[in-house]
Amino acid sequence: MQKSVTVIGGGIAGLSASVFLAKEGFTVSLYEASPKLGGRTYSFYDKQFGGTIDNGQHILASWYSNTFDYLKIIGTYDKLYFQKQLEVNFTNSNAENFTLRASKLPPPLHLLKGLLSFKVLNASDRYAAIRMINTLKSGKLTEKELLEINVDVLFDKTSQTTRLIDSFWKPFIMAVFNSQPENTSAFMFAEIIKTGFLEKGGSNLVLPDVFLSELLVEPAVIYLQNHNCSINTNKKIEKININDNILTSLYTEDKAEIKSDFYISAVEYFNVKKLINGYNILSEKDGLSPSPIVNIHLKFDKDITSVIKKRFYGIFNTKIQWVFRVNSDQVCVVISSAKDIAEMDKNDIILLCKTELFESFPELKNINITGERVIKEMRATFVPDKESLNKRPGNRTKFDNFYLAGDWTNTGLPATIEGAVKSARSCVNLILSEEKNLNNIRL
Repeated sequence: MQKSVTVIGGGIAGLSASVFLAKEGFTVSLYEASPKLGGRTYSFYDKQFGGTIDNGQHILASWYSNTFDYLKIIGTYDKLYFQKQLEVNFTNSNAENFTLRASKLPPPLHLLKGLLSFKVLNASDRYAAIRMINTLKSGKLTEKELLEINVDVLFDKTSQTTRLIDSFWKPFIMAVFNSQPENTSAFMFAEIIKTGFLEKGGSNLVLPDVFLSELLVEPAVIYLQNHNCSINTNKKIEKININDNILTSLYTEDKAEIKSDFYISAVEYFNVKKLINGYNILSEKDGLSPSPIVNIHLKFDKDITSVIKKRFYGIFNTKIQWVFRVNSDQVCVVISSAKDIAEMDKNDIILLCKTELFESFPELKNINITGERVIKEMRATFVPDKESLNKRPGNRTKFDNFYLAGDWTNTGLPATIEGAVKSARSCVNLILSEEKNLNNIRL
């Protein structure tokens, strides 16, 4: 007899958990409180803007193995562009261009060779980068030491130069962790460096060739429907019922009762406490602090590919940090770790964005803007400081059939798409293991 699983939350963690479960033959019911699926990774058509918009811009990494498995199942893996070698283009407020391009040498030599030709750096900066890589590769700092500090202290311990921090490490940290160095765990940073820069192919970037809903959401819905899964939007789960260490049922806000063999909560960390109020599932492991991201979408009345020649650029010494060419007449400007910016009025944000964008790409001044849209993700991620490591719960709860998924759980990764999907797969593996144990007992 097929076992049933109820998944609470239709973001990427909930969608991928549902897909992995459906592939394993479980009967799945997915409940989402809002009218849309996808969480922070969705797209929508904005009539006033005059085009489709992603709520946020995402770059994947070549080591996103769980995400790639998810995309292969739902049939969109071929909608990704894979870099053959790491290449990141930068500009600044003086419209000066710089390119960081890794070589074909084995890691970490590929990155070090790239830094040699990265003209924004001098010899002292490059030696400092080598010193950091060697420190992390050799284990000169123990795991215990890294767990007790944030990245700003790590920079001091490895004598990183100000220019290297501002033009290499800080853009990397802002993009991956949505955080400042002083608010980023040195241990987590070290783990990402080892995965991304010390493993073959780990530093190569991967970009979607389509909008987020087309890549991550809509095909997943079709897959789930084809596997007889129940998808319920506008259905908020208000209460859980526990009996003898087992979650026996859920209740929607309209008092409907839902029963399954297993349950996965894939809601955001700031909503979990409301759902499990009174059961002390998180105990002391709560209190993660949110970190906002602001995205500014601009649409032009002409083709801009002769000005924004690459698919994306990093911007030095400005409030805006990344510019993505979404298509031939549209860009998305990203500001990470954006607490101060997110508190500004949207019109002021647009003015700031256009001022700095025109300084970096002066030719854009001559092209009319026909659409503007600001999207503030106030709780885009959590602050990944050293304290956060002890606040992230595992996927298993103290109840035998109830599991937690989400990029905020203890995945060993920052809050990324890969973290969300990895957490979902961990929950599914725990359920499969539980099922196997139950079958062995029956035998």
